[in-house]
Order: sequence, then structure tokens, then C-alpha cells
Amino acid sequence: MFKNILVPLDGSPASLRALDMAIEFSMKDGSKLTLIYVVAPPPFCNVKEFIEEMSKVGRSVLDMACAKCECAGLTSRKLLKIAESNRTSTANEIVREAIDGHYDCVILGSRGYSGEMGILMGSVAVSAAISLPCTTIIVR
Repeated sequence: MFKNILVPLDGSPASLRALDMAIEFSMKDGSKLTLIYVVAPPPFCNVKEFIEEMSKVGRSVLDMACAKCECAGLTSRKLLKIAESNRTSTANEIVREAIDGHYDCVILGSRGYSGEMGILMGSVAVSAAISLPCTTIIVR
């Protein structure tokens, strides 16, 4: 069904459930999996130490996800992107990769915030889904 799947990860339980779904699709259909972690510095913060520390976290999440794919007999490609503070966002980086990489599906987790919390915190999943040019599956 899908040939090229992008899986944005942040280490949350929802993103790991999205990875599980992507693995199922890949095992069934032979889809290529690309795993992406986006480091997004807070507004007006481009502190080198923050970016380095979050990049370590991102590499750890990606390594764990790749190992999970390998346990299922799959290979995956991993990408670590660093969003420019005040110029882009995690959602924009996901959309940019989906377009540039010609993915036909993006499977991402939603942390499930709703009500006031969702409005205050925003939602990467919803923001990305609005602009993604391909099939988008949001996993809770």
C-alpha cells in the first residue's frame, strides 16, 4: 500500500505506537521506513549547549527506534534535523522532509492533549497534518 513512510519520533509513548504501526505496514507491504527526530530550540534560544544536549537525546531515540526495526527484520533510515530557532518549527521540518523525500505516508503520534492544554501547548501532529501532502496517520 505505502512504499515510503516517514515516522517522526520524540520518544513519547504515542510516537512509539506510531513506530509500531509503521513497522506493521512495512512488514506487510515492504515499505521503506525513515525515522526523523527534530530538535527545535525554544523561541529566542539558540544556545549551543541546549542543541547539543537535545541532539544527544534525538540520536538516542533514533538508535532505539532503529534497533526496534532491526528486531522486526527491517532496515530503516534515520534523520536528525535541527530547526532554526524563530525561523521554523518541528511541524514545518516534518512537512519539509515529507515533501523533499517524496513520502506517500507519514505516521506520527499525538500526545493526546485536548482542551485548554492542547491550545496552550499546540500540537505538532495537527500542525503537520494540516500541511502534509500525503496520507497522514495520527496515532494516539
